[in-house]
Amino acid sequence: MKTLFLKTIAIFLLLGVSSCSDEMLSERLLVDAQGRPGELFIVMDSSQWNGELGEIIKSSVSSDVPGLPRDEPYFDIHFIEPTQFKSFLRNVTNILFVATLDSKSKGGAVVRNFITKKYIEDNPDKFRISQKDVYAKGQTVLYLFGATQDELATKLANNEGFIRDFFNEKEKDQLSKRLYKSKEKKGINNTLLKKHNFYMRIPNGYRIEEDKENFVWIRQPDNTNKGIDKNIFVTSTAYISEDAFTKTNMLAWRNEITAEHVFEDPDVADSYMETDTVNIRVDYNSLELGGNFAKEIRGIWRTHTFGIGGPYISYVVLDKEQNKIFYIDGFIVSPGSDKRESMRELETILSTFRTKSQMQTKAAAK
Repeated sequence: MKTLFLKTIAIFLLLGVSSCSDEMLSERLLVDAQGRPGELFIVMDSSQWNGELGEIIKSSVSSDVPGLPRDEPYFDIHFIEPTQFKSFLRNVTNILFVATLDSKSKGGAVVRNFITKKYIEDNPDKFRISQKDVYAKGQTVLYLFGATQDELATKLANNEGFIRDFFNEKEKDQLSKRLYKSKEKKGINNTLLKKHNFYMRIPNGYRIEEDKENFVWIRQPDNTNKGIDKNIFVTSTAYISEDAFTKTNMLAWRNEITAEHVFEDPDVADSYMETDTVNIRVDYNSLELGGNFAKEIRGIWRTHTFGIGGPYISYVVLDKEQNKIFYIDGFIVSPGSDKRESMRELETILSTFRTKSQMQTKAAAK
């Protein structure tokens, strides 16, 4: 009787732990997502992949990152036939499932099981859902679905760039976690706030290269023999008019800054940095940066002596409270190397920009 009583208690305890801690247990059992940055695995019917629907998806995720000196797509694409999606492939970081009800192939039937036919039938107005940590920790899964492939192709065509933008943001989220997992440069962060009236999260490995009145240059020199030197500089001025946000004036301001502060060789006066507006298109967009109105430009810089060059990304950001505009810029020096992931890193760091008044408001709310 005593033995039975103890067994009963053990069963109830086990059931209690199972019901109350199911999420914790599930999370604990998941392995970390695997793969290289910028990889995207697409699981769909092979005939659809080779047809119109596949072409629409390829044109989105395989488009080239703007502002790079040579073509580099946003993602390295891996097509997976649904019947082959098993074992280690389920642990990759980024997965895209595509399914339609009119696919008659075995692969089409298999991929529908990942979404369920009933869900597709019950949600005719939807064509996308996303989940995280489905098979692995740190994983992002996007499902695209429709009654027919023509219907789904039309919805994707009407939402051009959605897949690319979705996974690009998820890549930056994952990159941010990796960047700030090790010690953050809190001393640099505080210097920027106190001396230059803005805040930015600077990861470990970066240092202040130059700190002058109204100009700061932050750098991660090449210490790994990978040939990649990452740089950020920031300056500001009084806000006079909207003309400061035109592409022409933004480029002129950048050239003015770099002609004074950035040189291939400081002992050679003509080796200053300038933008290259002849050999590659300058990409120009409006956006919000840290909740502030901003304009973005992406392009190529070179030294005046044509010694070296590379990509840059710049923002002119409006600080309403201080009636100022900030020029923040990230550029890399990496001759012969791929540049996509380094520029994605700089973009991630620049996205942490906040004005002094924003930080004061945040501190007051605590």
